[in-house]
Amino acid sequence: MEAVAYPDSSFLVSLHRADTRHAEANSYLAKAAPALVFTPLHRIEVRNALRNAAANGEMSAADCRLAFRQIEEDLRDGVLVHTPVGWTDVFRRADELSEKQAATEGQRTIDLLHVALARESGAKTFLSFDQRQRKLAKAAGLKVKP
Repeated sequence: MEAVAYPDSSFLVSLHRADTRHAEANSYLAKAAPALVFTPLHRIEVRNALRNAAANGEMSAADCRLAFRQIEEDLRDGVLVHTPVGWTDVFRRADELSEKQAATEGQRTIDLLHVALARESGAKTFLSFDQRQRKLAKAAGLKVKP
């Protein structure tokens, strides 16, 4: 199955953790039912965010392990789709985005990488709760949801 939407880490964390955006992430996914791009960057960033939440007492260690299992189930069920990444092209596109956007907007490297990954994966929709990243994705020609 080909992924049709690119979730940033804020969307994926909220999808797999009972936080303030959890219901919104689940509701969007239930309605739109897109297959979501999942890259090695997602794997480390989302798992690290969940581990940090557990370390900070924002979720239990058991809930963190449950979130990891849910991610694996989503991969098995095709909700998340392992997507090959041409890292040289991703970094090149991220630098191009930086050239266009950083001088006027200021951009974090991780935001540039997520938007570049979305563009390189062929996704048309970008899923994020991060306002700065949403703005960058729109400027890069992506539809932003939820």
